[in-house]
Amino acid sequence: MATVRKRDGDIRIGELVRRSGVSRATIQHYLNEGLLPRPRKTGQTMAYYDAATVERVRLIKDIQRRHLPLQAIRALLEPRRGARKKVPRMTELARRGEELEALLAPNERPLSRREVERETGVDEEALDELERLGFVRARKSGGAAGKRDELRYGPCDVAVLRAVGQLGAAGLDSSRGFGIRDLIVYREAMRGLLAREVELFGRANVSRDDFVRLAQAAAVGASELVAALHRKLVTELVAERGARRR
Repeated sequence: MATVRKRDGDIRIGELVRRSGVSRATIQHYLNEGLLPRPRKTGQTMAYYDAATVERVRLIKDIQRRHLPLQAIRALLEPRRGARKKVPRMTELARRGEELEALLAPNERPLSRREVERETGVDEEALDELERLGFVRARKSGGAAGKRDELRYGPCDVAVLRAVGQLGAAGLDSSRGFGIRDLIVYREAMRGLLAREVELFGRANVSRDDFVRLAQAAAVGASELVAALHRKLVTELVAERGARRR
């Protein structure tokens, strides 16, 4: 068997872990899911990764933080073949991420942890649980001159916190058996919906310039549609159960 030689720039798994900031287990998981190219083996116990794998791992991890399932990430990283127009690569779309995030961000100002309860009605215990379950995450923001950076919740996180606070104010709280963990059902439903949306976008022939505009329109339109369908289904369910009691 011919020996496969190491190429200039190739890196070992330890270097990939160090530069990408993820664990060996995470990299193996990405490999198993088909998100990363397999390393080039130069011996029975020696394998090398292309240096570009570092940025790919970082990109996957960044997209995961937005709660996109791995199957949807794989669809984005590997555009549909045979498209008449070039489907945007995820690395190209990532460069437009800040623009898209700014367009989709709700009209909320970032909040520090000490401001959350006053502004949203979510107490510290509930906030801890929301963070632990991955619903919200505070990030460092530039502090005032002479002060250290402060952790703040961004507009999207604040919108989530405000919605949770409104549920509690309406009576959907632990005193009635409704806990923060019960919100997972909504997140999982939205993840499934988002995965299907990604598939639909993958079928469409859209240019990179059109993607941000279409993604914004889809996000706004889909949110209104989901809310309208939810209200309709609740109304139908209540009417159906009322009819059964008669």
